[in-house]
Amino acid sequence: MRGSLRVLVSAGLSVLLGSALWPAQANAVEGPPAPPTIISVSPGVTARTLDVVYSAQAPDPVQSASDPISYQISLNSVKWYACQELAAPENAVAGNPVQGICPLSNLDPLRTYGVYMRAARGASASEVVGPIVATTQPPAGTEAAKPEELPKKRIWVKAKFIAASNSLGVDGSKVKVGVGVLPKIVFSKPIPDKIVVEKNLVVSAELPSGKIVPVKGAWGWLDETSAVFRPKTYWPGKSTIRVVSLLGRTVLGRSGSKSLIGSAKLDTTYTLETARKLIARVDGKTKKMKVYVDGNNVKTFKVSLGKDDWETRNGTKVISTAKEASKIYRSESLGLTDPEEQYELEGFWNTRLTPTGEFLHSAPWAYGRLGIYNGSHGCTNMYVHDAKWIFNETIPGDVVLYTNTNGNVNEPWNGPGGLWNIEWKKWLKKSALSNGNQKVDTDTNTGTGSITDAKPASV
Repeated sequence: MRGSLRVLVSAGLSVLLGSALWPAQANAVEGPPAPPTIISVSPGVTARTLDVVYSAQAPDPVQSASDPISYQISLNSVKWYACQELAAPENAVAGNPVQGICPLSNLDPLRTYGVYMRAARGASASEVVGPIVATTQPPAGTEAAKPEELPKKRIWVKAKFIAASNSLGVDGSKVKVGVGVLPKIVFSKPIPDKIVVEKNLVVSAELPSGKIVPVKGAWGWLDETSAVFRPKTYWPGKSTIRVVSLLGRTVLGRSGSKSLIGSAKLDTTYTLETARKLIARVDGKTKKMKVYVDGNNVKTFKVSLGKDDWETRNGTKVISTAKEASKIYRSESLGLTDPEEQYELEGFWNTRLTPTGEFLHSAPWAYGRLGIYNGSHGCTNMYVHDAKWIFNETIPGDVVLYTNTNGNVNEPWNGPGGLWNIEWKKWLKKSALSNGNQKVDTDTNTGTGSITDAKPASV
């Protein structure tokens, strides 16, 4: 019976066995039927299948003969395919719930899908239910990493998921964050087999439309116990990001005579939610900041950046909770000894971007040069009302991207946005899966130094 119910889904082409694509009919006898209930979606017997179990009202034999109800399934709530006719047991009472099965096959291994269903009577369809999210199994040949019988000499490995790493100052699993957030997983033991880890962490995004898509990106190992996932581009806005972990009872390598085994609790799903997609673009040539929300230019601000020898850094910087309504900036913090360079100024609406002291802040003393020329010691000077808008309207994870400042690129260690500035090809060297071996580059500080000896910025 299961074979006759199976739906084949492939990229760009869907083939239906035992049924036809739901036809459009001109005449609807009655209003929309009641929707089905998706009871469960679970991995099937192979890595390319999902088993969908649903329930619906048992049909009235008399009405069903003249006005049948069909049940349909979709992976995107746009294209719909019919399941085999729901067959009720002989003793079923019309209107009582009965179960049906509508398996999906020819899917991609290790991919997260969202399953939708609806009922249809003629041209009238019920409301859509779903998505119910499930992830297909790893492909054949991975059984060695997840054996039925575990090695007797073992060390159990736990892990902690940090939805908003890099000192954003918020719990990204509880609040919505900006699209520059970088999730991190930290294991309780050093991991010898990093490839197995990466193969068993599946990252997807549920878009505002409800469509669930895989996220192109890579895990980068910061050290032997922790890895950060970085999308190739920023996350989509207004989306639910899922990291499905299949690491429970998985062999993660050996430590001496013992095998490292993922705790059973590592079969889990980690989530975070992105808010609207806010990206502020600061151009050192035009001396302007353009703020884009979901792709629309909502604000344009005049700015003044770092002057010669104090150039503002280029690259991605990410906003955190490090904000101060009022802050005193002093020349002594920069080691300036020239009497003409001495200052003590109060700036309002200060939004920190780096530990080295780059802020977005108001600068009433610099109004004459905003949008015209640079004159700060690295900070981004703004009008009071503009700096206040940034202070109030941005959230942890929002992106500020600098170009054409004549400064160096922001260092990987320098603030919540630093890791975004590692060239993509170099980031892939931090991934065991991308490298094809276990030896990865875990050094994010090569050639850059530290906060102590980096040039600070102020005012």
